[in-house]
Amino acid sequence: MRLVTECPGPLPVFAEELQLVIRVDEDEAPQTYVPDGSHKPDRHLLLGIVQSINIAVEERDPEVVEFREPCTIRLEGSGDIKTFETGMIIARASEGAIGALVIGDPTTGRRLARKGLRWFTGTIRLDIP
Repeated sequence: MRLVTECPGPLPVFAEELQLVIRVDEDEAPQTYVPDGSHKPDRHLLLGIVQSINIAVEERDPEVVEFREPCTIRLEGSGDIKTFETGMIIARASEGAIGALVIGDPTTGRRLARKGLRWFTGTIRLDIP
């Protein structure tokens, strides 16, 4: 899978072959995308990635998070193309590097990161040791 953006200068992780993409948007539940033939990622892995991105968004880490003005992002993989114009796109490259592209300002990024964190925390039973 690959992300194609009309915005110049995305993070290096977005130029690589992607193993996992998570999209968090204001109006719908977070969505995960994996290449055809790949297994759905473990809930704990998803939570760990979203926790890491949440911290990076809070700290505005320029090596992990990029904030962009409105633009169009396409996710291309196996003949299927998804188009995103809002939200936050979290990507994990095949070798494990992660990054996030937020369409909006840091306030929007924090809100979306927190929404994703709440969602993925809710998928795990925290009462089991």
